[in-house]
Amino acid sequence: MGYYSDVFGYNSGMDKIEDKIFKSFSAIKGNVSNNFSDVWQSEKHFTAHIEKRIKLNHISNKDDYIKKTLECLANSNEFIFAEHSNSWDNICYNSAKDWAVIFNEHGKVMTSYKIESDSTDFMQKQKSINAKIKKGITDEKFRKFFNSIRN
Repeated sequence: MGYYSDVFGYNSGMDKIEDKIFKSFSAIKGNVSNNFSDVWQSEKHFTAHIEKRIKLNHISNKDDYIKKTLECLANSNEFIFAEHSNSWDNICYNSAKDWAVIFNEHGKVMTSYKIESDSTDFMQKQKSINAKIKKGITDEKFRKFFNSIRN
């Protein structure tokens, strides 16, 4: 059973988001650290996000951020898919321990961050803006894929 077995795509004929995530990360060539911005929605957002996380003392540097992001994905046990009326707003949330990663509908990372006890719950936030929520279990294929990138 696949990672997103209950999610059939955003519009008819579109690939499942898992396939898009794999495709996005598989495109990283060479050194993951040097090319990690390629899996982000934009290099500009990636750079700004790294700076923000350093200022918040959530990470020590870019490599620490990449390590925590990949570790989260390799250890994820469940996902939350937030389906919105406009398919381009659909997002997927994975978490493990105290870290989360959110993907957009193209399988690109929108954000990856430390989950803090006082932060708004992802699912509740998405429900408050009328998203349909689908939860599922992350399969072994997904975890193995991200473990292979980490090593």
